[in-house]
Amino acid sequence: MLRGKSVLLRPVRRSDLSHFLKWFNDPEVTQYLAMYLPMTEMAEEKWIEELGSRATTHAMFVIEVLEGDGNRPIGTTGLSGINPKDHRATFGIAIGEKDYWSKGYGTEAARLLVNYGFEQLNLHRINSGAIAFNERSIRMHKSVGFKEEGRQREAFFKNGKYHDHVVFGMLKEEWKGL
Repeated sequence: MLRGKSVLLRPVRRSDLSHFLKWFNDPEVTQYLAMYLPMTEMAEEKWIEELGSRATTHAMFVIEVLEGDGNRPIGTTGLSGINPKDHRATFGIAIGEKDYWSKGYGTEAARLLVNYGFEQLNLHRINSGAIAFNERSIRMHKSVGFKEEGRQREAFFKNGKYHDHVVFGMLKEEWKGL
C-alpha cells in the first residue's frame, strides 16, 4: 500500500468488482479513457483474476480517499507493461467517482505511483498519455512533472469523431529534480 496525505493506493481486490463495473460502464467516465462500453462483469472478473499472474509486469491499485468514517474507493491507477530490461512502464489513472473530479486526488495518487515506480521499481522512464480533450488529465500530467513529448493524430474515435492522443513521458532524473 502507498499512503499519501489524503489518498491511499491499495492492491485491487475481487470485492472491487462492483466499483469497476459502475465506473467503467459510465459513459461520462469512459469518454476520457482508451476503452469502450460496455464492460461486462465477466470481462472485469477475468481482468482482476489475471492481475496475480501479471504481477511482474503490472502494478495496479485502487485509489481510496482517506475519510474520517473510513476509506472510500474513487478510482484506479497503475503501471502496466513494466519492462525490467529497459526500466520503463506506462502510467494510467481513472477517477471513477465524478464527485471527486478536480479535487487533487488524482494528482496526489499519480505522485505516489510515480514515486513508487522510480524509487521502488527502479524505473528510468514512465510513459503516459491522454485524449486531447481531457483537459483535467493533461493538467494533472504536467503538474506531476510529465513532459508532453508529442501527439498521435486522430488516434481515438470518441463521441462520433477522431481525437489526438497526447503523449507524455518522465525520466527518473526529472522526477528527482522536482
